[in-house]
Amino acid sequence: MHMDRRRDLIVATDDFRLSQREIDLVRSQGPVLQPRLGEIADVYYAHLLTTHYARLLTPDRIDGLKAARIEHWRLLLAADFAAIQTDYMDNFGPRLLDGGFPQSIFVVASQWFVLELCRFVDRSNDIPKTLKSELRGALTKLAFFDLALAQAAREVAWLD
Repeated sequence: MHMDRRRDLIVATDDFRLSQREIDLVRSQGPVLQPRLGEIADVYYAHLLTTHYARLLTPDRIDGLKAARIEHWRLLLAADFAAIQTDYMDNFGPRLLDGGFPQSIFVVASQWFVLELCRFVDRSNDIPKTLKSELRGALTKLAFFDLALAQAAREVAWLD
């Protein structure tokens, strides 16, 4: 990876006050959280079909979008920031722009996934009680960081 890009991502995580300890915490709990992603995605896309976004979710798009969203959150839980940025630039930014999705869809997705993951953290017996509060905070910061990357990717796709 190009060093300037890596430095930019490190500076960005600092801007969101996402510490290395929090990144490590999310990574360590990824194996517990990742199996929930498919269920969260299923409910998320079922919900979107009941909203004004439904007109953009043609049957030929839903499976691809769902698989991409699951893979994207898998990358987030692994804190693979370079892959996340590439995923947005090559995948989500252009796909959502070309599909006519408004910028607000990034907010809706980030909010949905982080809330559902935090609810799971609260219910999980596999996550130590002493880590739950910090993990919820770290997941929330990660979602905001992801949202910033998403907005940037959409802007780049729009400019291209």
